Amino acid sequence: MAEVIIGIPIKNDAESFKEMIYSLHMSTDAFDKIVLAVGKDTNQESLEAIEWAKNYVRGKGHVEVSEQRFETPLQAYNYLFQIAKEEKADLFLTQTDVKFPSLYKRDWLKQMSDIAQNEQVGAVTSINGGGYSGPDYVDGFYWLGGWCVYYPLRTLELVGGFDENFPNGNGVDIDHSFRISKIGLKIIQVNYWVDHHMMNERLHDRNPNAERERKESAGYFKLKWGIAK
Repeated sequence: MAEVIIGIPIKNDAESFKEMIYSLHMSTDAFDKIVLAVGKDTNQESLEAIEWAKNYVRGKGHVEVSEQRFETPLQAYNYLFQIAKEEKADLFLTQTDVKFPSLYKRDWLKQMSDIAQNEQVGAVTSINGGGYSGPDYVDGFYWLGGWCVYYPLRTLELVGGFDENFPNGNGVDIDHSFRISKIGLKIIQVNYWVDHHMMNERLHDRNPNAERERKESAGYFKLKWGIAK
């Protein structure tokens, strides 16, 4: 059975993080450890929540915390990709504002892991684990978000992590999913739903520069892949 690392970027989201860890602990046994990629200037409340998680998870796995502090979420994600690749493990990526419902006599993460061992599979997600891009990228293309996605080791080795050359970080998930599809691997959805952004104010949704940044990233994506604007 594949070794499974759960990777989570964390900065200042202590309350949601604790809810997320609790729901993970109650809903799955199918992981070996949790790795936390900690953002720069993480506040004391969140650092205390990390210490709480170390004790709470004990017995099901263990929690490792990055020594490095990351400037951007993108850097944190790529650290998690690299750790899993170096340790020859599969990687389940999630975020601090996700809750994982428990299922009756079924472990959702084990199901993802079992499916991911098929050599044709590049990633496994939940039924609300992504979305469909519009014409700014590739119209109608299904992409994976970073809140509930399982990557087998083959994907980490063949595709790697996110492209840090994107102008502002937007669209990296679309690009990464596109790279998976370009090498012929499949994205599979399982019959599972997660509660995403339940307790987050989603400040990025109120970013006054969101439209400009979206266009910048979409332009970079089309230039990278030779797609006509």
